[in-house]
Amino acid sequence: MKRREEEIGKLLEFLSKKSAGFKKPKLVLIGGYALRAFVPFSRYTRDCDFALKRKNGWAIDEIKKWLSKNTVVESFEKRDDYGFLRCVRVFDKIRAALDLMEGKVVGRDEKRQVVIIDEEFVENSKLVKLKIAEKEIGVFVPTYADYMILKMISCRPSDVRDIATLIWKNKIPSKIRKRAKELLPDPKLLEDNLRKIIIPEISDERFINSWRGMFLTSELNEDVKREVINQLRSLL
Repeated sequence: MKRREEEIGKLLEFLSKKSAGFKKPKLVLIGGYALRAFVPFSRYTRDCDFALKRKNGWAIDEIKKWLSKNTVVESFEKRDDYGFLRCVRVFDKIRAALDLMEGKVVGRDEKRQVVIIDEEFVENSKLVKLKIAEKEIGVFVPTYADYMILKMISCRPSDVRDIATLIWKNKIPSKIRKRAKELLPDPKLLEDNLRKIIIPEISDERFINSWRGMFLTSELNEDVKREVINQLRSLL
């Protein structure tokens, strides 16, 4: 895991240099690495994910040219309003992946798991320094509300653990309902995921152990868990 993070750090440094500090085009870090900007915990992840706004032309065409010199292009897709690029570096049988999503972040359910990358998503992102491996790298991350929406729509088990951590440390984002209407083709999915996935998984008696296993700390307890669930229910 440490070796993978070192390689991801190298990829980020290369991408930062080629894009003028992630500004040309403006690249916003999402996924597990962006979590470090919001909570005092970090977890290892295989992928490093970026989102960027769809403009005239395709930015991922140019980014593909940059990265193909250092990585293998594993997936490249362009549709009317969004594009996806995955580049992978393999070393000692370990994979480090870099994913870039232009226009939209699309999940496993392509009809419902969709978050639109609008002008506000990109322009309101903030520049932070994140420690990756042993280096601090300056990257842009979304606003807290936009990041929470990404997590609540993706809704994998790791995302649910991230959601609990975010709410524990930062409470519910004040603009989440407003931004959900702007970013989601189907805003009802947010409430559906809360009812059917997020709240039930956090309520499960095994949740605390799974959380502690992912973040390698025992700080989360039953009192915190109950408070997180109560806050989530306030969105229903």
